[in-house]
Amino acid sequence: MRLLDPAPSAGLTFAIDSIDILKANRTTLRSRIIAVPQECVFLPDGSSIKSNIDPTETITDAECQDILDMVQLAAFAALQGGLNAPMSGDQLSAGQQQLFSLGRAVYRRRAKLQTTGRDGGVLLLDEISSSVDRNTEVLMHGVISREFAAYTIVAVAHRLELMVDFVDRVVVLDRGSVIEQGAPKDLLAVVDGAFCRLYRAGH
Repeated sequence: MRLLDPAPSAGLTFAIDSIDILKANRTTLRSRIIAVPQECVFLPDGSSIKSNIDPTETITDAECQDILDMVQLAAFAALQGGLNAPMSGDQLSAGQQQLFSLGRAVYRRRAKLQTTGRDGGVLLLDEISSSVDRNTEVLMHGVISREFAAYTIVAVAHRLELMVDFVDRVVVLDRGSVIEQGAPKDLLAVVDGAFCRLYRAGH
């Protein structure tokens, strides 16, 4: 997302579809990448539930309700008084905030599809299951698999149990360096490998 750029002396390049993102316009870059952060950010207290999902007023109330149903937050919205009711992020648990953030990502994907007619892109997931139980994690993975099937997904994760069947490739980092990479089931077959040790430690 280019929150920070590496120093030119580092000689690093980062490319998406052969486009050097360090030379791309930041606003354009951020409009093309959907990110689900570890901590959800909300509009100021008192903003409506719908505006927190759809700040650009691109989708209909029915579509917004469908997204809330999908991430199991429809009951929360109903309890507050509906889509136009005011809300605060403090009203949600940490797990609900992550579900809300995922719902906002679904909105961005649908809004982009609606305005451009093109599906696909890059989805960044930063520890989205860190504050949820296993059932909620299964729900989140299901939403991501259905809604973002056309996307390249880059996920940072420490809870690895469900990741084995969710990703095509694992990259294990240690102190900023890649120490192992490959298909998750291939890496699990390497008994003394880094990924296998991390996986066993979580069980």
